[in-house]
Parts: sequence; C-alpha cells; structure tokens
Amino acid sequence: MSFINRHNTPVKKLPKLLAGLSFLLINTITLAASDEDANVVAQMNEMIALGQYSQAYTLGQASLFDLEGEPEFDFLYGLAALESGRPTEAVFAFERIAYLYPDQERVKLELARAYFTSNNLTAAKSLFNEVLATDPGPNVSANIQAFLDLIEQRESAVSSTFTWYVNSNIGVDSNINSATELGIIDTPIGDVELSPSGQSIDDNFMDLGAGFNYNHPFDKNSAAFVRGNFNQHNNFSTSEFDLDVISGEAGYAVIRENVRLSMSGRLQRVDLNDQEFQSSSSVLGTMQRNAGNGWSQGITAAYTAVRFNTGPNPDNNLRDVNQTLLSGNIAKAAGRFLHNISVYYGDEDAQRSAGKNNAQTFYGIAFSEQIQFRPGHIPYVRISFHKSENKSVAPVFNIDREDDTFSTSFGWIWQFNRNLNITTDVTYTENDSNIDLYSFDRLKYQTGLRYQF
Repeated sequence: MSFINRHNTPVKKLPKLLAGLSFLLINTITLAASDEDANVVAQMNEMIALGQYSQAYTLGQASLFDLEGEPEFDFLYGLAALESGRPTEAVFAFERIAYLYPDQERVKLELARAYFTSNNLTAAKSLFNEVLATDPGPNVSANIQAFLDLIEQRESAVSSTFTWYVNSNIGVDSNINSATELGIIDTPIGDVELSPSGQSIDDNFMDLGAGFNYNHPFDKNSAAFVRGNFNQHNNFSTSEFDLDVISGEAGYAVIRENVRLSMSGRLQRVDLNDQEFQSSSSVLGTMQRNAGNGWSQGITAAYTAVRFNTGPNPDNNLRDVNQTLLSGNIAKAAGRFLHNISVYYGDEDAQRSAGKNNAQTFYGIAFSEQIQFRPGHIPYVRISFHKSENKSVAPVFNIDREDDTFSTSFGWIWQFNRNLNITTDVTYTENDSNIDLYSFDRLKYQTGLRYQF
C-alpha cells in the first residue's frame, strides 16, 4: 500500500496509516551494482511487495556491510527495518539517502514516519510540514495531516516517565592518583622526597553505578524533572584512592517550539576511601536549541559552592571555593556522522584569603566525533585542551601555578539492543605544569556495560 491511497480516499485509521506509507525509489535512483548485489536488492524488493518485511530485513542484514550506502538498498533496508519494528535502524538508512538526495519527497516522508515511530516528534513534524508546504496533492496531504494530528495528541499528552539504569566498568589505570612519577621534587627550600602515595600508582579498577530520571510534564510546554546517580570506583590493590560519588538534581523546564529552557539545583557528595571528602551545591540554567538540518546548540551557566571536609585535616577548608562556569556546544548530524564542539570558561573565588592559591581561572575546548559505522556500532573519538591558572603563589614554590592539560579518548559503543549498551574506551591524559609536582601522564583503559530499564 502506498502513501497515496489506490482508491483516492484518505487513510483515517492509525494501523492503515502506519502500514500504508511504503514507497519504492527504484524508478528515481539508478545504480551500477554487481549481479550479486542486484539479486539481493531484487529479492528484498519482492519480499517487501509480498509484505515479508522481517525476511527482507534479515536478507538485508547479511549484505549490510557490502551494500550500505547504496540508495536503492538503503531505501528497501530502511523500509524493511521500519515495518519489522526497528525504527532506529530505519532512521539511519533513510537519513543516508536524504543526505545524498535532499529533494526526494518520498524519502522525506518515510524518514518522517521513522522519526514518528521512534518518538522523535520534533523531527517528524518538521519533515511532514516541509513536504506539506510543496502541495503534494489531496490524498498525500490528508495522510500527512493525520500524522500531524497524532503528533499534536502525543505532544499534548500529560504523562510522567521514570527510567533507571545500572552500569559497570572494569579497567586498568596507569595513574589512579594523577600524580608525578618523580621521587624527588626540586623546591626553593631544597629537594623534597615524595612518599609512595605522592607518586603515580598504577592499578586495576572496577566501577559500579546506578541512576534514575523522573520527568513530570504539566502540559506539552513545561515539565519538572528529578534525576540522581551513584558511582563507586574501587581500585583492586590501593583503597586509599577509592571514590564514591552520589549526586541529585531537580529542576523545571519550559519548551517553546525548538528551544528548551531549564533551571535546576544540584547536590553532590564525594567520599574518598569511605570518608567524606568534598561536597558541592550548584544552581544551573540551560538553553538547548534544535535548529533543523541536523544542527543543535546549547549553553549552560552554573554557580557552584565547593566545600571540603575538615574532619581529617582542619586546614582542608582553605580549599573551599565558589565557582562560576559558562559553557556552550554546537553539534551537527550529517549522515552517519555526529560532530560536536564545546567550549567553557570558569572562575573561582576562595572562601578564605589564606587559600587564594587554591582558586583558579580556567578555560578549555573539546571536540568529539561519532560515526554510525554499522547498525548498533558507534566508534568515537574525543580530544580536549584545558588551561588553568591559580590566583596566588603556591606555598613552598613561590610561583603562580599554571597547568596545560591535553586529553584524548578513543572508544566504541555497541548498542546490543534497545536497553543494553557495551562500551570500550581508551583515554590518554597529559598534564604539563610549571610546578613539577603537578605534571603527570595517565593512560586508562576500560570496558563495561549499561542497562536501562
């Protein structure tokens, strides 16, 4: 059944609407394929014509590595994926064609339907309206309007959602305490020998974590949210640097067309070796904007009060600071690629004049790239640069500390199914400081899984 009803009547019922938007792009796009590839495409075409979408999807999966990127195959594979209950894979397939052939209305309509089925209502509405503006004819217009009405109903629905997750990672860290490899440090008052705990320590580790996200909409344009998470980082041999982090955040969000504004408060506590080490409280404001054509932007402002526990050492309160942070990011989805760049600037004020050397100004930039290599497989790379300058001379060293930090990560996300992600990641960090005590290198490898309920 095609998007235009054979009997020239609008499709009015949802089951027919969801099943009736099937299009063939064969007469529009021609390919130079091998006989074997052409045979696969022909078989998929025949299966889809008979309504055998699951069989067509299975056949397409077997040839995905060889034929992915060929428009005719991508269209049939996307259609088979969509009709067999795999809308996310359908989105990737149709997006590849839409990127190469941006004027194909039939592809836009199938992509819009895939967005709708995967509950990306904003993207679906945008594409449906884009086609509707071309005056495609009464039957197609009626079907599009039916979808737009359904989108309006979903957006107007007021229902709370609750999701939670568990995660676990295991790995190897060459420098669990981010410390120098030097045993002796040269200072203005002479050479100082560092204790073993003051030098870099390598160890294996395991992370265990859990979190939740609760969203309560008041109407289609506003909602309250609460989220929380807990992570326990355990080193196998050295418990001195084990970390427990628990945080919670609550806020209110307002949505206006393609812009989301939110205000929230956040509390966090960090325990070091089973003893309270640091606590912080933050106020955050965020604006996120989806600009269409794969573009999105965001900006966040935060004010945080950081306090250290004075139980182990009364002088720990010299490290207390109030921090102001401003950050922004721009992202672009283009075919199978997702580009993202972010920048930030922060300024800290010490709570006590004697601890002014612990306050910093800092700024940085980060770039990340994700690739939808194959369905469910996303390799990625991230590179970042960070600069920090302390506001007063460091005791003993009698100079203002300045650090330059470079970090890069390479990883692979395997979306095993809708709920389970498996990730492998390698991160290298190099910190260059004008005070040798704070210069270090660090290499960390980890692999783990996350399951969302």
